[in-house]
Amino acid sequence: METSQDISSLLQACEKEPIHIPGAIQPFGVLVTVDGPQLIIRNASVNCPDAFGLGPDALLGRSLAELVDGSQLQELDRYLRQDNLREQAPFGIRLLGDGGTSARWELSAHEYQGCLIVELEPGRENAGDTFSFHHRIRDAVQCLQTSGTLQQLCEIAVQQVQAITGFDRVMLYQFTEEWHGRVIAEARLPHMTSFLGHHFPASDIPPQARAVFLQNWVRMIPDVNYVPAAIEPGTNPRSGAPLDLGHAMLRSVSPIHLEYLRNMEVRASLTISLVDSGKLWGLIACHHASPRLVDTDSRLGARMVGQLVSAQLHLKESLENMHYRARLREVQQRLLAFMEQESDLAQGMMKHSPTLLDLAAAQGAAAAIQGDVKWTAIGKTPSPEQIAELVDWLASEQAGQPMYCTDRLSVHFPPAHAYKDIASGLLAVSIPKSERHYILWFRPEAADTITWAGNPEKAVIIDGGQPRLHPRKSFHSWRETVSGVAMPWKKVETEVIAEFRNSILAIGLQREFRKEQDARARAERVSREKENMVNVVSHDLRTPLAVVRMSSEMLQHGDVSNAQMLDAIVHRGLRASTAIEQLANNVLDMAKMDAGTLSVAQKPEDPQALVQEAVDLALPIAEKKGVLLQAGLHAPGERVCCDRARITQVFNNLIGNALKFTAAGGRIMVSARPDGDMLVFCVADTGIGIAADQLPRIFDRFYQEKHAQQQGAGLGLAIVKTIIAIHGGQLWVESVQGEGSRFYFSLPRKKP
Repeated sequence: METSQDISSLLQACEKEPIHIPGAIQPFGVLVTVDGPQLIIRNASVNCPDAFGLGPDALLGRSLAELVDGSQLQELDRYLRQDNLREQAPFGIRLLGDGGTSARWELSAHEYQGCLIVELEPGRENAGDTFSFHHRIRDAVQCLQTSGTLQQLCEIAVQQVQAITGFDRVMLYQFTEEWHGRVIAEARLPHMTSFLGHHFPASDIPPQARAVFLQNWVRMIPDVNYVPAAIEPGTNPRSGAPLDLGHAMLRSVSPIHLEYLRNMEVRASLTISLVDSGKLWGLIACHHASPRLVDTDSRLGARMVGQLVSAQLHLKESLENMHYRARLREVQQRLLAFMEQESDLAQGMMKHSPTLLDLAAAQGAAAAIQGDVKWTAIGKTPSPEQIAELVDWLASEQAGQPMYCTDRLSVHFPPAHAYKDIASGLLAVSIPKSERHYILWFRPEAADTITWAGNPEKAVIIDGGQPRLHPRKSFHSWRETVSGVAMPWKKVETEVIAEFRNSILAIGLQREFRKEQDARARAERVSREKENMVNVVSHDLRTPLAVVRMSSEMLQHGDVSNAQMLDAIVHRGLRASTAIEQLANNVLDMAKMDAGTLSVAQKPEDPQALVQEAVDLALPIAEKKGVLLQAGLHAPGERVCCDRARITQVFNNLIGNALKFTAAGGRIMVSARPDGDMLVFCVADTGIGIAADQLPRIFDRFYQEKHAQQQGAGLGLAIVKTIIAIHGGQLWVESVQGEGSRFYFSLPRKKP
């Protein structure tokens, strides 16, 4: 018994079968290759006596011109010199036979890999009613033009091809993304089996066969029981490689395909390619229960139908997509309007008509916000816990992707198997990813029964001691139940969803998502901060007020023995007053921040002057403490847009903190450097540093580092962060405990 691995290996071998170099032709015509302006014959099929009365041995090295009616030589020369020779209609030619007799043949030619390949088929002495033929083609064109939809186009196409070629059964099947074929239109005589709605596995037409179909509009097999006619020699006269017949109508066919057709009870076939935007879209497959040779005119007519259908495929699909896109965009615009009107944005998406479901033909949708305990959903969706787990997976596995879609979610995310009946299909967009907000659309499992034309599994037999694939013996309906798969998301749906996401971002609705997430916490935070402020202010005022009171009492009672003591008392009082003033200013700034009235007056400033001013202001304190304070600017000629007073406040806070936590002998460096559109300032010290677990919180209000020897109100860095944000910059810190800290902030550069 063969394993799946064995069958896979055989399928891979089948896909490598060199069907373009069979070394033989079908004998409904003859083939020669000619070289140079003298048309010297270099290769000839063994059935050439049918046309020339001479075999390959007698033909090789002779000129084709010697074998053609002399009156046609100039016309033949013009024909062979045409551009795009392969697309030209056959040339009617008379070949000279024994005794000077001539017979009419139809010649077609193409050049490939430096070799001119000439194919000859017996012509009709009576070419038939040309007027009637053109009428049939005209009728076919008119009928195709009346089609309103893609499905109608396909149904008319099979009817017209059957009328032109006379085949018993004509099927049109479309390739899926996996290259399976699905019959979507059919015209047949009553005695022929119907395959409408049936699927054919991708292995029926392997990649190399699809490549040939992409190169050739038409392929014909007049009789599957033909005996191949070998080509002598079988190599390209220029390269020595096997002669490539990939573009030849007469090319001999793989024995496996012939067996396939016999098992299908087909004696003759004609296949027409359907191509959309350079990709093989599908095929029109014609079958006959008995041998059938289709003349070149009818083949040209069938090819014309194939080309007309191909030309309209993109148009029909585009029109259908355009109408569908217009409907979805109307839904999108109404949703955006609802969202702007509603204070609860998720409700704006879901409580009106249309809803999120209508934007993607989904059966479930959810506004999923990571970390929120409530999920706003509509339709059939997984549970909030399952959605939370899914969003965690999206945020980690699909990081950086604004959109993710699949019609087989459980294949990629195994926990989804538990709810595949609800969410086998997922379309997710991040709004935006950095804040881990998502909108999700779900499609249920579309438990489907696929009807195959016979068991799609390939049969393996032992031939000469070696396993070999064989086409299936039966094409009776074979049904397969598919589970865990949803209806696929259409490209137009994903495109409109992408537009919807961009619209949300463009109008700033991501801020509304943050409001929804923060609303419940805001009241608690305000209350907590008021309590903290009262506690901190009362605590921080107690010490400087006590100093002022003690100094005043000493002066009142005359407890001053000399001028030096008086100077010390006054100095302590001034420092206490400064501390009270600074605390009051910080509290006022914090109140302005809460009210949204903390403003800045920006204008171009010299960053070197800003840094030097800040260093000069703090230098006396640094010298007194024994700390080296330096300025190091690496941005000559730069200007930044800022409020000078507020940025001085930022520097004072950052340098002041550095001085607090840097011991004597330490070093503080204040520097600046350009970085894209921003100028990045840095205050670096060699102080005690900050513990890693405390870094995320140091910019929070009222936060004071644990074990800090010098405490403050915990407002300074929070105010600094707000000031920088108002300027359009960022504030961040890098620190290693015991080694020091680097505080960075950025300001917009002034364009010259």
